[in-house]
Amino acid sequence: MRRVQARAALDGLHPLRCVAMPAPLLERARTSALGRRQLARAALRAQPRVFAPDHERWAMWSDEEPWLHWPHAELDAFTRVLGAIALGPAVRVTVERSEVLFLREALGLEHWRRAQAADPWRGPAPEAVRNMGRALIQRCERDAHALREAAYERGKIEFLGYAGRHDPRLAERLALAYATAPALPCAKEAWLPAATVPALLAPAPLQPIAEEAAE
Repeated sequence: MRRVQARAALDGLHPLRCVAMPAPLLERARTSALGRRQLARAALRAQPRVFAPDHERWAMWSDEEPWLHWPHAELDAFTRVLGAIALGPAVRVTVERSEVLFLREALGLEHWRRAQAADPWRGPAPEAVRNMGRALIQRCERDAHALREAAYERGKIEFLGYAGRHDPRLAERLALAYATAPALPCAKEAWLPAATVPALLAPAPLQPIAEEAAE
């Protein structure tokens, strides 16, 4: 079990957080027992709080926090969703056509729709959140790449804030999954309600099969 937990923790590291070596060598190290041991020792020296924790607690967290086992692509996608939802109040009050088209292009159609439809506050969003979102968008000055990166950084803050509310070690572990991360703790910097991430992480209820639905 400890080997499984250690493997999951090591796989969760962003490549740039492991050791200073070229990406091809790093990938080769990940696929060999000797290489993984060397990477694990380097990670332990660099982050002892994360890689030498209470194993029983991490076993519990591994069941409760599905993101601990996500590949980087899935974690990045979820982070971008959070960033888009956090910008939702500002996106929804944007009515000028050219700016709407810019936001839709910069965020991507799927994320723009999430920003439009999500209602984590269960009603009107706080004016402060809307104003901070508008200020972020304005700082990007119609630069689509800048807005995508700013939304991604906002998503990191929201996700790290969620993890840190549970335990600082979870936030430290999540921060290592990114090439760069904002300064911890992030909970006080989050815009979204505390229940937003748990609701998104909760498994979707099973849909009834057609025969049952027809009854």
